[in-house]
Amino acid sequence: MSKFVKFHDLDSTRMITIDRPETKNALTSEMLSTISEIIRNSEKLAQIRSIIITSNCEKIFSSGYDISSKNLDNKEDLLKIHVIGYQKQKHPLMEASEAIRDSSKIIIAAINGHIFGGALEVLLNCDFKFLSKECYFCMPPAKLGIAYNYNGIKNFINKIGVVNTKKIFLTADKFNSSEALNMGLVDFLSSHDEVITDSIELGKKISQNAPLSLASIKKSINSFEDSQKLSREEHKKIRESVERAIQSSDYEEAQDAFKEKRKPLFKGE
Repeated sequence: MSKFVKFHDLDSTRMITIDRPETKNALTSEMLSTISEIIRNSEKLAQIRSIIITSNCEKIFSSGYDISSKNLDNKEDLLKIHVIGYQKQKHPLMEASEAIRDSSKIIIAAINGHIFGGALEVLLNCDFKFLSKECYFCMPPAKLGIAYNYNGIKNFINKIGVVNTKKIFLTADKFNSSEALNMGLVDFLSSHDEVITDSIELGKKISQNAPLSLASIKKSINSFEDSQKLSREEHKKIRESVERAIQSSDYEEAQDAFKEKRKPLFKGE
């Protein structure tokens, strides 16, 4: 269990709080696994009807998946993050996403700060998402020379459609809360001070409904998103495209530019 992920119960609601402010709540594999474990353990508790995931970091909910512990010069490490972990052994990002989707509990994201990358991918699976009106989101892999994993892309397309997925991934821009709402990326906007309160109120309201009905309806809805499967040949082509991006000189340039705090000069090679 990671010390950077805490939880407590508030009546029938379990509160999960990400608490690693010194790194802007960058998510490590251990933190993601802890979130998964807390959610799965909640399945055994009939008194828990809803789960809220929030942050204890000022202004930034999460800066995304923490790759600082990975050797960015080691291509095998990168492939484990972006390819292998999503096909053979489950990467913690996918593990956390599946824990949220598979849970019979209603899971709500109380996003009370700016959110980036993998953190957004995980919370996209929550049944409902509240976002502070003052906050924005960003999917930056294209600026880092990284090709994103298929399952993550598929998740975004299922939630916000092809056009919006292209917009946020290919531009790698920051999008404000109103744009997030219009895209369908979040469900509700709240003032910064009321994000958590509003999330708790929704959790309480839904918790008054029949638990078995909620679980069945959630499972039925999610099953439609799982209907699209890739062929082995399609998986192979996607893997090859990811490998080309990771092994390119553009990737090296992106890492150098990031370290030197300058704009990268990409050549497409």
